[in-house]
Amino acid sequence: MSKWDLSNFDHKEDAHVGFQQVPENRTAVDNILRLNYNNQLRLTLMADTKANIMITVSSIVFSITVANITNEMLLYPLMALGICSVVALVCAIIVIMPKIDYPKTKTGKIDKNSPFYNPLFFGHFAHISIREYKEEYAKRLMTDAQIMDALTGDIYGIGRVIATNKFKYLRYSYMTFLVGITLAIGIFTFQVLWFS
Repeated sequence: MSKWDLSNFDHKEDAHVGFQQVPENRTAVDNILRLNYNNQLRLTLMADTKANIMITVSSIVFSITVANITNEMLLYPLMALGICSVVALVCAIIVIMPKIDYPKTKTGKIDKNSPFYNPLFFGHFAHISIREYKEEYAKRLMTDAQIMDALTGDIYGIGRVIATNKFKYLRYSYMTFLVGITLAIGIFTFQVLWFS
């Protein structure tokens, strides 16, 4: 599913569906939204931290690999480890690269009629004037249902980035690094057994 795929939405009439029936001024609703939002932010920070660890480890391993590549016995294991370290490094860098995509019209301007449009998200409101931003924000504050719709839309957007970008590439990074270590050990063990 692409970032701004509209196939799951009937149209703009779906906005605020279900939120009108949520009782207003409920502390539990506020707490659930706050907890869910904080959990999404924690997951984002966790993914970024793990990506930074992988960037550091992959860089160190690649540096050691390049420094010892002239060793004839270690040439092939180090090549396998070095190549996998570079791929793991690139995947980890993709994890921490900021995503500021936004729903666009056919002309390339921001699509404020899209169900994905959220004036609470900096990647969206950066493309409109401050006056439009205030007007759009004020619309979201009219009723509790509209506030809940805006907040759940923001939580959904963060979750989509985590699931379709951050954790996916983080997994690729760790798996590639693991494959590199396994290949290096396997090739080295094979060489030792073959030549002894």
